[in-house]
Amino acid sequence: MKQSVTRKTVSSCFSEAGLSRGANVLLHSSLSSVGRVEGGPDAVIDGILDVIGSSGTLMVPTFNYWVSELFDPDSTPGLTGLISETLRRRKTAVRSLHPTHSVAAIGDSALEFTKEHEETGALRLGSPVDKLAKLGGYVVLLGVRHESNSTIHLGEAYARPWYLGFPFSPTDPTEARILDRGTIRTVRIAGSQSGCSLAFNVLELPLRRHGQIVDFKVGEALCQLIPAKAIIECTFSLLREQEDILLCRYSGCFFCNNARRYRT
Repeated sequence: MKQSVTRKTVSSCFSEAGLSRGANVLLHSSLSSVGRVEGGPDAVIDGILDVIGSSGTLMVPTFNYWVSELFDPDSTPGLTGLISETLRRRKTAVRSLHPTHSVAAIGDSALEFTKEHEETGALRLGSPVDKLAKLGGYVVLLGVRHESNSTIHLGEAYARPWYLGFPFSPTDPTEARILDRGTIRTVRIAGSQSGCSLAFNVLELPLRRHGQIVDFKVGEALCQLIPAKAIIECTFSLLREQEDILLCRYSGCFFCNNARRYRT
């Protein structure tokens, strides 16, 4: 019988992978991949916080992906997994105000990372992910692969391929209403907020070739610890060599097929 994962187990796994006090971490996760977790998603969150301490920051995506009637950071649910949603609901968490691709964070830099996100692109220069990367932060893929690695979109923003800003779907909105500390206001949404990520696993081999991935496990979940700057640099380099390398080949993908048609 397999042992259940505990808060202490999580702390040990992350410490052995190389995280330490004061680290800034962007976590993409799948709780079901871990197996049985004693304490559920809270045990995973607390286990990581035990390692990075109050001087570190744990950030998670809380994307809702589309514009609803009103984006309320306190009540609009995220659709990026139970660990992320559990962290978002904590009283100590700070959620950014981007209406489709918000993040939530706990820790010393939570306010700094999340502020004014609604004024930048979701995963563009000046976004929370960009701020974390500039401070030497890490990306952790816990039971997920690079299709979930949002920092690759930031690498696209730095490389500026021709398709940057293309709409993800024909119905992409141009503005949204958000609830900001009791006041409803309208914000602009400029271009595609993230684009397609189905081809993002192409980054794994070059990242490994350059020794940038630390592999570890939490329960049954295969995990990767990667410096965020390395992801950006690798994305930039790949796009300079082949500008369409991150466009998928799925016949039903509006974004990638539209991008290729425009290019030709």
